[in-house]
Formats: sequence, C-alpha cells, structure tokens
Amino acid sequence: MLAFVASLALLATGCQGAAKIPLHPSTAPASPAVNPASESAGANEASGVSSGVLFGGNAPLALESSKLGRNLAIVRVYYHIGQPFPGGPATDPSANGPSTKAILNRGSTLLVSMDSNNSGPSYASIISGRYDTSILTFLTSVNEAAVQHHLPAIYICFEHEPENYSHLHLGSPQQFVKAWDHIHALAARAHLNWNDGGYLHWVWIMIHSAFNSNGGASLWFPGRQEVDIVGVDGYNSYACRLARHAANAKQGQATPKSIFNPALNFALTHGKLPLFISEWGSDPQPAGTQVGFIHEMESYVNANPEIGAVLYWDSPGVGCNYSINGQLASISAMTTLAHSGRLQGRLTK
Repeated sequence: MLAFVASLALLATGCQGAAKIPLHPSTAPASPAVNPASESAGANEASGVSSGVLFGGNAPLALESSKLGRNLAIVRVYYHIGQPFPGGPATDPSANGPSTKAILNRGSTLLVSMDSNNSGPSYASIISGRYDTSILTFLTSVNEAAVQHHLPAIYICFEHEPENYSHLHLGSPQQFVKAWDHIHALAARAHLNWNDGGYLHWVWIMIHSAFNSNGGASLWFPGRQEVDIVGVDGYNSYACRLARHAANAKQGQATPKSIFNPALNFALTHGKLPLFISEWGSDPQPAGTQVGFIHEMESYVNANPEIGAVLYWDSPGVGCNYSINGQLASISAMTTLAHSGRLQGRLTK
C-alpha cells in the first residue's frame, strides 16, 4: 500500500469511491518511452477487438448516447459474487444508468467486474472452492449473454483494483493470484474462455499508481496465460483532491501520458498484452480542465495502438465530480472523441 505524502501525492477516485494515491506526475519515477515498433496491438484475438478502439464508459454515460450521437461499444458494470447476472445492480450504487439487460439490448458489450463485497468472500475461501457454484453460475450467465446478444466477445474481471486499501482485507497478493487462478480454471473447464470455445476475455484491472516503479503491480499479476488484457483505472483529480491536502494546489495537472504510460509499459513487458483504459475521467476544475483532458485523451489514444478500449467514468467521486452531464463543452469534446477515427473499434467476428 502506498504511503500518503501530501506534497507529492495526486489523489484519484474510482468507481467505489476509495482514495487512490499515485505520485504527482512531476515527481513520479519516469517510465521509459515505449518503442512504437515493439508495441502490442490493442486490436487482436486476445482483446477481441478489431478495427480500432472500443469507445465506452459506465452506465450513466450510456444515458448520454443521444447527445453523443452514437451507442457505446462497451459499458462497465459491477457485481458482487453471489449476485445474479444480468439481474442485480447494473452499476456501482453511486451511479445511475440503464439496466444491464437494457445495455445488452442496445448491442453494447460489457466489461463486468465480479468482486467480493466488504464482508467477503475472502481469497482463501474462494481458493478452497466454497464459492465455486455461485461463481461458475455467474460466469456461465455472462457467457450466455454473449451468445444471446450475438456478441463475439464479452469481458470479465475478478476483483478489480485488488491493491486498493479497501480490498486488502480480502487477502494477500499471493492469495489474490491463487484465487484468480482458481476462477480462471473454473471457466476453462467449462469452456467459457474465448480461446477454449467460449466468449469470455479476462481483464486484470489495477489502479494506475500500481504501475509506477514502486507501485507493486507485478505482485498481483496472475500471469500472461490467464490475463488477456491489462486494465487500468486512472483520473485527472489533481486540483480537486490535492487542494484538500496541500497549501499549493496549482502545481500542475496530470496528463494521459503521466497517468497511463506506466500501465502501457507494464503491458508491453508482460507479454505484449493489449491495454484497456477501464476507468478514466477528469474533474472540471480549474475551468477548462475537463474539456482539455478529453481532447488530450484523443491524441493519446491515437498515439498508442496497444489501447483496445477506453471507458469514461461519468459519475462523481470522493471530493471530485467527473460527470460531463450538463457540461455542454465537455459533452462536445466527448462527442468529438466518440466520432474520431480510431474510436470506431468493433468486436472481432
């Protein structure tokens, strides 16, 4: 767990509302530049993506589809182990949006988080097999949704952001890896995985700060044979979060490069895996920041072919608000991004 150092910290807030503490971009260890000739492709069999990048977001962004002038190609939804799929909540409780069934009926694929809740199950209990029936039932239902809705690929993540301090009570990094192994093996034996007759593609999701040189991402990595896609959650939260912890909140702004380049390099050096930016967003403060960051993301995605999907978090967070709803300039910027050439990715047939 990263220590908090206010003068050096840039806090970001994710879907569960927990603080995430990466280093400020000006003081973070520099990650080596990615050699374009050696970059992995975001569009390949493992990612399930062809012809560019999947444009998407969480369920509230799907409500903005008419304003954006297009459907979301991929939508992020969150479930706890033991909940039915596609019943149960369509989104994190902090967000409102269409149901999972409605999202599927619109033709979007899903990135589904299957997580423990605050009371468990622990990684040890998962490894023991105690939850095999409910987990396998859930995974089978996700796979069946792909069949029913004619989706060539659907995406699953076990315990997104396991290094988040609010998840550490579930077990150690080593136990997380063993639990991931166990769940992935359940899916493999049932022929649910994309390379074994099914439709499931496995996305391993970490907070962006975990990919810094001292962030410890490798401790949580299940391995190239069980991870199809590296996922990263990251936000431009500098002003709205640091303002509460440091006298000077105007030291600078994060950029997509400063937030996501460490994850790109991790994906490259761990089997040339494709990358999904599974949550991203920007607070609107100072004025113009949100619009500028959305435009920067367009340039960033265009420059990095290993990115296979980008999913905007159109909701509040702790101390920040990443929502673009009602922000005409931000909606305009997002519309430009949504219609840009590379963001017209499709699922592999």
